Amino acid sequence: MKKLTKLTVLLLTMVMALSLCACGGKDTGKDLVGTWALDCDLANAMAEELGEEYADFSAPLNLTILFDFNEDGTFRMYVDDAAFEGNFNSWTDEFIAYSVEMMYGMFEDQGMSREDADAAVLESFSMSMEDYMREQIAGALDVSELTAEMESTGNYKTKGDKLYMAEESEEFDDNSYDIFTVNGNSLTLELPEGADPSEGEIVPGLEYPLNLQKR
Repeated sequence: MKKLTKLTVLLLTMVMALSLCACGGKDTGKDLVGTWALDCDLANAMAEELGEEYADFSAPLNLTILFDFNEDGTFRMYVDDAAFEGNFNSWTDEFIAYSVEMMYGMFEDQGMSREDADAAVLESFSMSMEDYMREQIAGALDVSELTAEMESTGNYKTKGDKLYMAEESEEFDDNSYDIFTVNGNSLTLELPEGADPSEGEIVPGLEYPLNLQKR
């Protein structure tokens, strides 16, 4: 399903954007060591990707991205896959319910009752409309494979209030960094002074400043 492949592209694009971010802070690099969690709701991003026919569909799709900053200067960024799988399943249930109602509406526009629509789908696909939708989603997207693809590793370094990140086999870019502040168990990432404001939005519903919590 084209609608579901958009989800894959959306998530991978978002994580790629985050992996290219660099963060920095008024503390030392040691303050970053540990695991930090960034929570976001992709409902707005998905609404934009799904198109006008889903304009009234706003089920939450929560995603938690984890950052491991290690003492040896390496980092790992990955998805809390267990939590996301549960959230995705809940989102899928609501997506299917909404889509089924929308399909009933299309059949009704053709003069068919719900009973006739059910019978037509059963005859064509040997399953209910809901089961057909669920089968299509399962065939279009493997959540475990998706979250595995979203993992990123590399190196980081700090310099004053800046932290630079580079994926494996890549060099640090001295012009690419964020400003960060560590306050107890909170980490705030902000764009550097003078940065293009348009860079502040990673995807709809996720924008700077980014607020992470220590795990």
